[in-house]
Amino acid sequence: MNHDPTTAVPVPPPAPAPPAAPLWTWRDVGGVVLLIVVVAAALGLLARGLVAAFGLTPEQRLISPAVYVVGLGIYLAVIGGVHALVGRRAGGAALGLRPPDRLSLLLVPPLFVAGIMALALVNAAVGLLMGGFENPQVEALTGGAALAPAEVLFLLILVAGLVPFAEELFFRGLVYPLMRRDLGPALAIPLNAALFALVHVIPQLLPGLFVIGLILAYLRERSGSIWPGVLYHALQNGLAVLLINAALAG
Repeated sequence: MNHDPTTAVPVPPPAPAPPAAPLWTWRDVGGVVLLIVVVAAALGLLARGLVAAFGLTPEQRLISPAVYVVGLGIYLAVIGGVHALVGRRAGGAALGLRPPDRLSLLLVPPLFVAGIMALALVNAAVGLLMGGFENPQVEALTGGAALAPAEVLFLLILVAGLVPFAEELFFRGLVYPLMRRDLGPALAIPLNAALFALVHVIPQLLPGLFVIGLILAYLRERSGSIWPGVLYHALQNGLAVLLINAALAG
């Protein structure tokens, strides 16, 4: 049997390289958190001072001007803190600010539908256990009243625009690589999801937020990018705002 040496032998594609170890530490995470706390405290004091100085009625809903500006400042501090303490040294790509593969982006819509269904089931279970389910975000976002179109737009800019980017940059861009390095993806994904849920400090929503956190951490692990998670997060928050306002308006 003759062997043709010119015949090409198929060579399997190389296995993808494992993610590089993060160039930052938990101390850097602590520095970012400290910066956020200081900015939040300063903005809170400033807002209270302005409300008192101008004799304004204090409001707790996010869409009120004082609370909105405080929220805007806090999330800008998240982005600025990650960039200043880590991003300038490690680079944006290490934090997940890299283009994702196409399949990861295509996975977002079906995962979003599956996530909505899972969230509905989880919240229904919470309602059965607690004798009813009431989303505290309704009062926190709107004060329990339907919003004007301009208020909806401003709320979407913050809640479905800035918030998803800032939270994904922090939880999945900054924190997740450290968890993955220390624990491996099998433990890092649920632990990251649990941290994401706990930080929101909304007991009724903890199980649902954990489910969302699992999906977001999985997207980060699969793609090596935070952008699929940002897209998912924006869809989730945007839909929540629109449904809450539609229910109040109806």
